[in-house]
Amino acid sequence: MKKRTVLNLLIWIGVGCYVAWIFSNSLTIGEYSSAVSTKAANFLLRYVNRAGFTIDFNLFHHYVRKLAHFSEYALLGFMLVLAIRIAPLMKSKFLNFIIIMIGIPFTDELLQHFVPGRTTAFLDSFIDMAGILAGSFVAYVLVLIILDIFKKRSA
Repeated sequence: MKKRTVLNLLIWIGVGCYVAWIFSNSLTIGEYSSAVSTKAANFLLRYVNRAGFTIDFNLFHHYVRKLAHFSEYALLGFMLVLAIRIAPLMKSKFLNFIIIMIGIPFTDELLQHFVPGRTTAFLDSFIDMAGILAGSFVAYVLVLIILDIFKKRSA
């Protein structure tokens, strides 16, 4: 196998493993998922309260859960830009990105429909897509900066 082919394969295995991790989060039963996010919200709320802010726990917990969706998908977006830049799956890099950006979040929400204690909230898919776009933007800007730096060094 060529070095480049092995690298391409490893890149997409890495992306696939991360997507599997996202899906595994969605496949955890509602009781466990809620307990984990409640623990995280309680931890963060202590610091919010220490800073002098007061907020209803249920509202804060809701936003912590949405931020978790956004964050895990922002990292996916970052990874996708790098993976598609190095080893696109199809000729059109844009089509690669759009299919993945839409397909994974909707699949993730659909999976939750079959898990006890979980609900399907397709609004979360749009939060996930916003995370992908945010992470992609950061990766794209970094790629442009790095290319610019190397361009100046070679000139």
